[in-house]
Amino acid sequence: MLPLSVRQLTDIVQGTQLQGHLKGTVTGVAIDSRAIRPGDLFVAFVGTEADGHNFVGSAFERGAVAALVTKHIDGMDPCVNLIRVADPLVAVQRLAVFERTRFGGPVIGVTGSNGKTTTKDMLAAVFSAKGPCLATTANYNNELGMPLTLLGRTEEHQSIVLEMGMRGLGQIAKLASIAQPTAGMITNIGQSHIELLGSQQAIAEAKGELLEALPKSGVAVLNRDDPWLVQIAGKTRARVLWYQLDAPTTTAAAAIASTTVAADARPEGISAESRPVPRDKVDAYASDLVSGQSGVTFTAHVLGDSVHVTLPAHGRHNVANALGALLLGAAHAIPLKAMADALANVRISNGRFQLQTGKNGTHVIDDTYNASPLSTKASLSALRDLAEERPTVAILGDMYELGDTTESGHREVGAYVAELGIDSLFAIGPYSKWTAEAARQAGHTQVHWFEDKESALKAIPDLLPEPAVILVKASRGMQLEDVVRALV
Repeated sequence: MLPLSVRQLTDIVQGTQLQGHLKGTVTGVAIDSRAIRPGDLFVAFVGTEADGHNFVGSAFERGAVAALVTKHIDGMDPCVNLIRVADPLVAVQRLAVFERTRFGGPVIGVTGSNGKTTTKDMLAAVFSAKGPCLATTANYNNELGMPLTLLGRTEEHQSIVLEMGMRGLGQIAKLASIAQPTAGMITNIGQSHIELLGSQQAIAEAKGELLEALPKSGVAVLNRDDPWLVQIAGKTRARVLWYQLDAPTTTAAAAIASTTVAADARPEGISAESRPVPRDKVDAYASDLVSGQSGVTFTAHVLGDSVHVTLPAHGRHNVANALGALLLGAAHAIPLKAMADALANVRISNGRFQLQTGKNGTHVIDDTYNASPLSTKASLSALRDLAEERPTVAILGDMYELGDTTESGHREVGAYVAELGIDSLFAIGPYSKWTAEAARQAGHTQVHWFEDKESALKAIPDLLPEPAVILVKASRGMQLEDVVRALV
């Protein structure tokens, strides 16, 4: 954050002086006393396992100039600045809003059911081509993490890219009220969190809160291949730009220009009358896709210009994510060639389709960060493209938070494994029994099901074909990174 006096900070967070003289300058914020740097503000949160108030003294020893607390702390040096607040989370959010008002560059919000973190990485790379970009790290995409990201800004940053997570209605609206995004990108509308929201329609409404938050002078970049996004595009006052994976055909162009669409092409619950009129053209698409060991190459066609892109990520879904990033960068006048060069060196966050060398000549794809039917099918397609003539193996665990679609979602994935001709399927977990059953019902013979991860770890190494390419994917709670470690 930019330097701020302790007295100014106290006013901004609506705090009360408990002790100290409110002198000094705050240059950063930390919620872990071990991460304190000289000049930081320490925020004492009370968690389920630890009370931050027990570490206030340690924070001052490390150089904190002030601390936000919710209660008096005995035995403190009377000269240190303790500021009492009613709610430390609200205080951090207020501070982040103030920090945001001092920034005049583009602030990009990115969300989606799948691919938002990878897309965030790509957007950060693209916008870094124009100057230092502040971007979300780790899982800082919630009501605390996003404000802390904003508070990490320095004078050098020329743009900000913020990943926005969501587990219910109103959450993205809250994040957007803090971030005040000038542009936004939504990757897709899937079934993640359907257990909490009840329907895909509700998920679309929740993700659409980002569109509603954009100013009229802003820009929204949306995936034209997702019919839900076509439906909710009318929520925004901002200019809408569309990307899709493949080049639009004459037939597709006519459909895009139409105000209605055939019933079987609309998401369930969307009527022709309620669907907004989309643009009469696609603003970005790809051609000449070639998959390889190190990633994928393609030609990106963006706003009438074209460039060759070498992307160190696998799968057609990541080509789509890259197109969205390029389109949003182009809307901010970043040269296309500079963005392509940046994407060639993009670093994708851990656990998201990372190819590693395994034992006995195998290759292992670590895609264990999370899973849904949509993302798993995309990863399976990428596995098939990447493997070429080598044997393919899918090690798939349970997918959580699917609610009433839990069985159908797992069966959908199992049927897709058979449809793609994946050589071997190893399904792990009680829900994944449906994945195995559906694969067998579709005619797949090399199917193995394990009730838990431990039994799978004992059996899988002896059943793997060589030199296989192995995909490992499941919801985060399955912790299948343990399987990845065993295989590499």
